[in-house]
Amino acid sequence: MAFDETKVTRLKHLVQNAQAAKNAIDALQAAMPTKVSDLTNDSNFQTQTQVEEAISAAVSGALQPAGSIAFAALPALAKANCNKIYNITDAFTTTADFVEGASKSYPAGTNVAIINVGTAQTPSYKYDTYTGTFDFSGFAEKVSSATSGNFAGLDANGNLTDSGSKAADFVAAESGKRLMTDAEGTKLAGISTEANKTTVTTEASGAIEIDGVSKTVVAFATDTEVTEALNGVWNPSAGGSD
Repeated sequence: MAFDETKVTRLKHLVQNAQAAKNAIDALQAAMPTKVSDLTNDSNFQTQTQVEEAISAAVSGALQPAGSIAFAALPALAKANCNKIYNITDAFTTTADFVEGASKSYPAGTNVAIINVGTAQTPSYKYDTYTGTFDFSGFAEKVSSATSGNFAGLDANGNLTDSGSKAADFVAAESGKRLMTDAEGTKLAGISTEANKTTVTTEASGAIEIDGVSKTVVAFATDTEVTEALNGVWNPSAGGSD
């Protein structure tokens, strides 16, 4: 039997529904496994040992700080020194042993690492720099002789300059302007009047009257209706439908 889902129910019916939900949850919890070993690892989740081994392998491939040394003291390109990174204390020029090739100049404080540019089976070690050169030629400079509070502008060459105008200049220019015409104001007032014509009057318990039309807003379900609704949820074979 179909039931009206819009009707309001009583507190005792909510209690009945909550108890039925609790019973279902209790039964589900009783049947649930309590140990990972009770489950089938069909997604191949990793064990603690496998995770630790993966982390160890990743860390071993990460760069390891090895202190500060002079360029001439860089250690040999060998497996024992792979992934070590050094802070070079003097300016230097790269050689053919560097990833980027020879004849690149770097300042003191540049970091140099020894990395494998080959494969695990056929390693090939080189030095790699970790300091870049930055070009600031395109950055805007500070406006000279600027007046505090003025907006900045661009001259014919694209350079920053003082515009000679401030926020108050624009406020003064716009302060005398109206947001709408008289005709537009009258039209808006008419729309507002029509929008406020709807009247709402309480007629009776569970119903209201809107512009002379009675509307039912609350209807209470009977005990029989609630029982049928609960059966439809917790015991579909007993009757009830949604």
